[in-house]
Amino acid sequence: MSTNISVLINTFNEEKNIRNCLESVKWADEIIIVDMYSDDRTVEIAREYTDKIYMHERLGYVEPARQFALEKASNEWILVVDADEIVPIELRNKLIEIAESGEYDAVFIPRINYFFGYRMKGSGWGPLQDMQLRFFKKKFMKYGTRIHKGSNLDLSARVYKLKDESLGFIHFNYIDVEHFLEKLNRYTTIEAKNAVDAGERFSIAKLLIIMFKEFINRFIRKKGYADGFQGFGLSMLMVTYRLSAYLKHYLIEKYSSDQTKEKILNQYTQIASNEIKKYLNEEDVKIAKKTSS
Repeated sequence: MSTNISVLINTFNEEKNIRNCLESVKWADEIIIVDMYSDDRTVEIAREYTDKIYMHERLGYVEPARQFALEKASNEWILVVDADEIVPIELRNKLIEIAESGEYDAVFIPRINYFFGYRMKGSGWGPLQDMQLRFFKKKFMKYGTRIHKGSNLDLSARVYKLKDESLGFIHFNYIDVEHFLEKLNRYTTIEAKNAVDAGERFSIAKLLIIMFKEFINRFIRKKGYADGFQGFGLSMLMVTYRLSAYLKHYLIEKYSSDQTKEKILNQYTQIASNEIKKYLNEEDVKIAKKTSS
């Protein structure tokens, strides 16, 4: 029975994270990096660990490149790791044990999330709340292209959930508020475009329900209150995330274009032009009066 493991890592400007990530997976039989043309030293650092580095067009989010990376893997077992994650040695040992047992085809792995320097207990980001389908046999997985909705596991796969939070990925999530808002802006634009392309229609009623459910789900049902102010902050930021995505969806529909900034700037230019014309008309009237007198 083959237990060789390929590790897949998708990257874009991850020079601050990639070395620690790669140090934690260099035990793997194969490391595959798919980079979206980073501007920093990500690829340079990655070359110290693997020669299997491939480039993918820059899209602003990872999902479309997941399938590309999967197709490059040569081993039966696949471990997908994000560049801002670390695989603890205890997790490595457990995954190898599972692969060697032959009992399962796919494994959900807990994730230990750090948010603004704080290790999350709840809010949907507690280790057992944020289970990631990241270890599987290649033939059972196919990735889609929609943001945050990428993995499609074959229904025949035998699935195991690793319900031990001490064996999770260590995920260095958002560093600070600026980091969160930068990603929020990028991801919500992509989500809005995906929704419009899928034929989804904007609904204010649906938006209000989603915002309400987002907060209740994170802060109450998933015990965000256990994380104190960080839990409250994350819950409110995720409500803002939903609102931003839907507002962008609304504007794309209203202007029949995903270039809403350009459309609105043109609209403002026209409004300004109309007002300035009033000054010009006033000057014309003054000149006419002087001439007639």
